[in-house]
Amino acid sequence: MICIRKIISQKFVASESQEYGMYMKDGLVYTITEQTRSEIKIKRSTFIGTISPAHTVEDAEQFVDSIRTEFSDATHNCFAYRINENLFRYYDDGEPSNTAGKPILAMLDKYRLHETVLVVTRYFGGTKLGVGGLIQAYSQCAEETIQKAKRIPLVHYQRFRIRYPYQLNKQMEYWVTQFEGRIEKSEFEADITSIIAIPEEHAASFQEQLASNGKHSIQIIQLSDD
Repeated sequence: MICIRKIISQKFVASESQEYGMYMKDGLVYTITEQTRSEIKIKRSTFIGTISPAHTVEDAEQFVDSIRTEFSDATHNCFAYRINENLFRYYDDGEPSNTAGKPILAMLDKYRLHETVLVVTRYFGGTKLGVGGLIQAYSQCAEETIQKAKRIPLVHYQRFRIRYPYQLNKQMEYWVTQFEGRIEKSEFEADITSIIAIPEEHAASFQEQLASNGKHSIQIIQLSDD
């Protein structure tokens, strides 16, 4: 016998000030593993790129604020982030319109980066670059920063709390491995209760596999997406 219950997860609702756009899916998307920084100099101006994972808008905005604090004496702290296909933001921070934030976002999209924020800090060196020069400079700094970072495929997981008898322990481990998941935590009492994460693309098949086991009682509670 199998019992399945679902807990509906809350979805983030963006404010009107945030910018949205469609991003074409074409194969895998990626994120980065850790904060990375690079620096270039163009006509005496210094450009410092800092990239970081950002799983939510709040993560991205907090990271931008931290860079603004770190480089509070900079001329500009321009940035872009993309959380998913539809949720992104870019900001020129005083540079001419679309010469900084938008080129940074274009580089995130070129490398198919989601859940990622990139800030390019500029210390003005006294020589104006012009519109074309600014676009090239911010693009170059953003791209070099991305290339320096470690990129990995972005996988979203569906989490389940599953209660099952001890005799299914090895079988459960096999099923989790079969569906490219992981057991994050287990409690051993009268039965085993585990928090199990399964890639979203395999979550339905994983539940079907458990449901096909008619000999033992398994209780599944679907938790939030990650």
